[in-house]
Amino acid sequence: MVLLHGLGETSIAWRPVYDALSRDYDVIAVDLPGFGSSSPLPSGTLPTAAALADAVEREMDAIGVTDVHVAGNSLGARIAFELAGRGRVRSMIAISPDGLGTPVERVYQVIALVTGRLAATLLAPIATPLTSTGPGRSLFFIGERSRPWRLTADDSRDLLLNFARSPGYLPTAAASVVDLPISLDKITCPVLILQGTLDPLVSMQSPRYLAFVPQAQWRWLAGLNHVAISDDPATVSRLMLDFLDSQNDHAGG
Repeated sequence: MVLLHGLGETSIAWRPVYDALSRDYDVIAVDLPGFGSSSPLPSGTLPTAAALADAVEREMDAIGVTDVHVAGNSLGARIAFELAGRGRVRSMIAISPDGLGTPVERVYQVIALVTGRLAATLLAPIATPLTSTGPGRSLFFIGERSRPWRLTADDSRDLLLNFARSPGYLPTAAASVVDLPISLDKITCPVLILQGTLDPLVSMQSPRYLAFVPQAQWRWLAGLNHVAISDDPATVSRLMLDFLDSQNDHAGG
């Protein structure tokens, strides 16, 4: 199972559900180009979801991964849709997918992302003491998590610093203004979409995927925000595993 993080985050974002998923699946949590330990895309390559999906495909091919489930959060969900449209995955799970916003929603989203980058840059010098307490973690992460204090101190520090320093952040945020999914009509694999009810970024646009991917299953996550993975890992992992188990049962039947 391949896990893809959102814009500004890294594979660390998946740690709250990693152990639960790993009990039944071989799990690979990817750092997207320009984030975490991954180098940016080559100069001149616009970091659209399609270009990032190309990079993920290359990594999958390099390690010999051909038959996978994929799950993505936010930008990672957009990349998962792209991979599904290419026929590269057995099934996919999208958590808080973006990509279908109106022009006004896209501008709002980019403003929120740029503001997040500025806040992270200002807070980076005090990242360690700030993230050592629940209230400190809430100061930065409350915009995208409804329960940010549930992050560990180490994970929240590393995530905050990645928001501040990742070379892929601003180029990928800028690319999102004009980036549109173009292969949704080609998706034939099973799809699950999970969406937090308290997500200020994409809760209005993510339901639009149901019009383009009519076979998709939908679940609202009551009281959860944009990064529901750490808000309620037990619920998120249970819904993910139930969906995956149902696909395995269907294949077995």
